Amino acid sequence: MMQSKQPKPILVVEDSPEDFEVLERACKKAQLDNPLIRCKSGQEALDFLYKTGEYENLHNTPTPAMVLLDLNMPGTNGHEILEKIKNDSMLKTLPIVVLSTSSSVEDVQSSYRSGANSYISKPEDMKGYVAMAEMIKDYWFSFCCLPLNWREA
Repeated sequence: MMQSKQPKPILVVEDSPEDFEVLERACKKAQLDNPLIRCKSGQEALDFLYKTGEYENLHNTPTPAMVLLDLNMPGTNGHEILEKIKNDSMLKTLPIVVLSTSSSVEDVQSSYRSGANSYISKPEDMKGYVAMAEMIKDYWFSFCCLPLNWREA
């Protein structure tokens, strides 16, 4: 697998500042070098990916290596974002990992039917978050072969 000089960012779609802060600290402890870019809403995430709205003039906005997607957000929710991305010929190969407090069978099944690449229930404590960040680092950025357009610099 080709290694980039600068790791591509991970787009985190998360409306909770507390959950994002815990994830950010866990990624640092796990030495996950990919920078995290947070979008606080589904609409902001779509604007980021499609370079519209507040991201319209940012032509150098980095393309993320993957998306960590919360499902339960006000406005455009995670299910809608997932379906939009996976139905778009330009974005459908972008790896999406649902990271949700929900572990309901319905949410898990719906996410996979809509094209999620993985589904993770949010850990309950920092130790769990660090273990999750280490697994993301090891699996998605060491063992897994990502599509070229999502891993190249």
